[in-house]
Amino acid sequence: MGTKISEKKYKHILQWDEDRQDLLLKEYVPTVWNVLTEQYDIALVGTYKVGGGDFADMYDVTGGTTTTISSTGVYYKVNANTSNVHIKGFTHTNGRLTKVGDEYNPIKAEGNISFAGSNNDEIHVEFFINGVSIPSSLGTKVISGGGKGDTISFHCLTDMNDGDYIEVYVANVSGSRDVTLENMSIILTELT
Repeated sequence: MGTKISEKKYKHILQWDEDRQDLLLKEYVPTVWNVLTEQYDIALVGTYKVGGGDFADMYDVTGGTTTTISSTGVYYKVNANTSNVHIKGFTHTNGRLTKVGDEYNPIKAEGNISFAGSNNDEIHVEFFINGVSIPSSLGTKVISGGGKGDTISFHCLTDMNDGDYIEVYVANVSGSRDVTLENMSIILTELT
């Protein structure tokens, strides 16, 4: 038996991912010669989506739920009754979108939300991942006359791995006064 030379030739395998309900292309490279099996061991070097990127939405257009604000400037998870229409590579539970099955590309998170509350209160909203703030997503508005809020837009890019989840949090930086959700619309899109 002669000396084995490790060729860096890539091997490709198409595989159906049950969790994601998507077709994946997995790329392997030979590593070291295995004398027991008389073949090269292989290592996974890349996984690529054949069926396009993941996406999800959640929304609450009926509103009416109150988020209790116990401390000024502290973030609290928005109390909502969310539904969703479009979903791939995520799961939806009330107020939460969870990534399933992979850890590929950055996620673009976009949101619009509106609250009723005390006149002139400054409201801040952010996306939180796994219960931790994403400061770059900050959106702010002052509740206008009559206690009705204008729409707050907020967005960011973030990385999400399998099991990571996104939620929306709100803070009242003017006082410890509650806010009532008027409506909310969230979209997550994987950048491929």
